[in-house]
Amino acid sequence: MKRDYRDTHIGRRGFLKGIGALGVASALPFSLKGADLDYGSIEFDASVYEKNNPQTIIVYLYGGPSELAGNLTNLDEIDEKSQNRYPLNEFTATGNSLWRQAGGDIMENLIASGDMNLFRTCYRTVDDNKAHGECTSQAQRGRDNVGGAGIVANLAAVLYNKGVIGEPAGTDDIGKSIPFVTMEGESTFFSEEDLNLAAFLKPVAFGTGSNNPYKRGGWFSSRILNRETNATVGDYFDTLAQKYNPSGKIRELFERRVILEEFADRIHDIELPEGVEYTSNNTFADRMKLAMNLLIHNEHTKVVSMGSPGLGGWDDHSNALERYPQRMNRLMEAVEVAVAHMKAAGKTNINIVIFGEFGRNVSYNNSDGWDHGNNQNVYWIGGRDYMNQLGIVGETEVIGSAGRLFTQPKNFGNSNASYNFQVFSIAATIYKMYGIQNPEILTHGNGVIRDLLS
Repeated sequence: MKRDYRDTHIGRRGFLKGIGALGVASALPFSLKGADLDYGSIEFDASVYEKNNPQTIIVYLYGGPSELAGNLTNLDEIDEKSQNRYPLNEFTATGNSLWRQAGGDIMENLIASGDMNLFRTCYRTVDDNKAHGECTSQAQRGRDNVGGAGIVANLAAVLYNKGVIGEPAGTDDIGKSIPFVTMEGESTFFSEEDLNLAAFLKPVAFGTGSNNPYKRGGWFSSRILNRETNATVGDYFDTLAQKYNPSGKIRELFERRVILEEFADRIHDIELPEGVEYTSNNTFADRMKLAMNLLIHNEHTKVVSMGSPGLGGWDDHSNALERYPQRMNRLMEAVEVAVAHMKAAGKTNINIVIFGEFGRNVSYNNSDGWDHGNNQNVYWIGGRDYMNQLGIVGETEVIGSAGRLFTQPKNFGNSNASYNFQVFSIAATIYKMYGIQNPEILTHGNGVIRDLLS
């Protein structure tokens, strides 16, 4: 039997997948990082949390999405002042000045049915450096100063401290051990910084399609180490885990991998309600389908975050009109089916929020694209149990000229300025819907989006 084993080379990546740690954020050791939040200063209303029973999908558009899909109101003036003229034949405006070729018809339908709120003036003026890294770090932390935990990590810590989510009781309670899910690997949304989260509060990773990050590959289940017992490499890992690890967290993680594998397969295999069909060959749709299945069929899952290179690519400096409309249309197709999915399941507590780190300059540059800007749209879908139906909020006007052409809230700086907010108010709104009554202390003074929460 030794020969089989010695001839088998297992690299570090293979070893991690063998023990089930690949893609499992909570399976790796974490150091203690200082003190927790000042929970005593956080005003929490458990009745709001119970009444809303919110579940959230965060779709983060890395790169800085253009506002034009949801706002063509200023297009004629933009075209006149732009560095280069726009090919206006590629822009058809809907009744609410949405870009038809970029998902505009779908957005119109969602707005008309009361399923989408579109905010056109998420206007960043605080620390407006238009740098991807810093702006993403701050947007995903929900505050404009340096450092601090991510939005989801803060939420996890508060909900646990206030006693509304509790630690699962063994492997039989696996659904309860998946309150927070990432479909993008590591992100600042889940950054702990000075928190010390319990293991089950750390994000669990899920993949789309048939991709189950907890399943050992065929190599592990087919490679025989013992011809007499037919024991495989996978069996060998399980035996080692039980033999050498004392009772406690590490052994529990090996056991948890098996349960997570089964749970993930079950989520993937759920049949959709009749009439609900996600678009094929669409990364947005693949991830939205899995996220919706998680939330609908596991009441303990509270937040799912998605966003990666597959959902990124919104840094449209060049050839924007070849890619952006199609990408935006695919995103809205996924959202449209997700709304139908939640309705078919009778779920009115799920909300989807879509945003990025900043917006874009509206000048059509020499590379047929748009450079970085500071005004963006925020799309907030669903959440009928606790969200008002506002429709389209915010009006814009054009400022600047040529290569420095932007939109800003209409009459910005005056008493009659169109309503606008910083990107950090998204975090405040999320905190508030989950029962935190003074979210400003977590967002450096930025309050909730006005009138959105009922």
